[in-house]
Amino acid sequence: MKVSLAITTLLSTVFSVAWAAPDPNYHIYLAFGQSNMQGAGDIEGQDKSVDSRFKMLATAGGCNNRRVGEWYDAIPPLANCAGGLGPVDYFGRTLIKELPKEIKVGVAVVAVAGCDIQLFEKDKYQSYDMPDWMKGIVSGYGGNPYGRLIDVGKKAQQYGVIKGILLHQGETNTGQQDWPNRVKGIYDNIIKDLGLNASEVPLLAGEVVSGDVGGACAYHNGVIAKLPQVIPNAHVISSSGLSQQGDGLHFTSAAYRTFGQRYAETMLKLLGDVKVENNGNSNNNQSNNNNQTSTSKKFEDGWYYIKNTGSNKYLSVKGAVGANGQNVQISSTKQKWKIYNNNDGTVLLISEFGDYALDVSNGSGENGANIQIYSIHGGDAQKFIIRETFESNVYVIDTQASNGQRALDVEGARTDEGTNICQWSDEEKSNQTWTIESAGSSGNTNTGNNNNQSASCWSTSLGYSCCKSCINVAYKDNDGEWGIENNNWCGIPKTCQSNSSSSKCNGAQGFPCCQNTCEVYTTDSDGDWGVENNDWCLIDSTKC
Repeated sequence: MKVSLAITTLLSTVFSVAWAAPDPNYHIYLAFGQSNMQGAGDIEGQDKSVDSRFKMLATAGGCNNRRVGEWYDAIPPLANCAGGLGPVDYFGRTLIKELPKEIKVGVAVVAVAGCDIQLFEKDKYQSYDMPDWMKGIVSGYGGNPYGRLIDVGKKAQQYGVIKGILLHQGETNTGQQDWPNRVKGIYDNIIKDLGLNASEVPLLAGEVVSGDVGGACAYHNGVIAKLPQVIPNAHVISSSGLSQQGDGLHFTSAAYRTFGQRYAETMLKLLGDVKVENNGNSNNNQSNNNNQTSTSKKFEDGWYYIKNTGSNKYLSVKGAVGANGQNVQISSTKQKWKIYNNNDGTVLLISEFGDYALDVSNGSGENGANIQIYSIHGGDAQKFIIRETFESNVYVIDTQASNGQRALDVEGARTDEGTNICQWSDEEKSNQTWTIESAGSSGNTNTGNNNNQSASCWSTSLGYSCCKSCINVAYKDNDGEWGIENNNWCGIPKTCQSNSSSSKCNGAQGFPCCQNTCEVYTTDSDGDWGVENNDWCLIDSTKC
């Protein structure tokens, strides 16, 4: 086909900025703990707007479309989707109010309701026997809350300077006399792992609900009071008089606001007279890219193994059988998937068991839609976006059917062999994150056209992609046979041409064959057309 191609290159926005020293006027605070640090207060109208100088580094994905490792205005919840208003909210707001206007404050909060201090001990967290309801929260932190705290701490250090660490925890460890030393172990690890100076980075630890308002764990405040004896730069924040919700454990929203102010007042005393440093740093505004779009990872076309990080099991077709509607699950047995890059930045994931692609059932964009394989047709149901997460070489696979809002999800965050795959809101939890490793240049020897399709694809040298399935011939010239997919010309592979006498329905113009209907709505040169799932489909003449 002798056609001049006008090629438009769409460049994704990449935030790869030349290295710059951290901004000394950007004060960073790390925070960790259990439910009160996670935030258990109602988020009210006054809490939903914040000075743009107060930022949060997302530590768990999913809330308000936040991505882990990216900066946003510090609007609660700050810790995770299960949280509410907490002490860090008004800690930051108070600092912003009192510090020079050139100073920004950033926070990174990792907290898990109900957790024992063991969950933050990096050499013991793996043996923590957590209840089922807690597993979802922990999964949001990649299964390792301490590790996530360090990871986001390192990210924050690229932008600013860590000035302090906030803690609120202890209800689950009430009265345990070794608690101060265990906290010291965690604090010491944070200092070491982030290369900090303990004399310059204080630990601010808040008391639990006090006895004067009916605190159920008030006895533990006597244990918290011992922290400065084992950590010289530890400071205890009083909870005296702060109202609670009636359960003896959690503060009210009004109390959280006051509690946060108390944390801030202590920090302001420790900071002393804060001077604005003028170092001409152009890094000053890099954290203001709210709701930035993550760059999709580019993989070369080829065969890969796709492994879930939460279960350490592979994305697999049930029974290793290629068939329309065959279910997709996790398995300890490796199966290969061919990544095929589409022109729009999405990919097809083609099974090694024939001309079948990973497919969102019925092209649904809703939570819970099942994931299956289906004959390749290249529609949105079979388009996916591989997005690299905050953790290097770990990915979320979003579905184009949901406009990128939902991801491949191991149902119920289970790890059992054969657990189903569905799509669910992209929260970047461990049951939604995957590693992708090369599996070599070819798939199963019985994969039909897929193995040699690239070898028989002749149109790429002319500037056109290959057709992803053996569609009907729309045009023929000296170069070969041409089809149309997604309103674009594509070269029909030679393997399809050699089998063109086959009566098998292959779809046309990027639309699949009808699965059930034989009702004809219109007819053109490709054949008879029907409608299924509110979209066109080519009626299978072998069935109707």
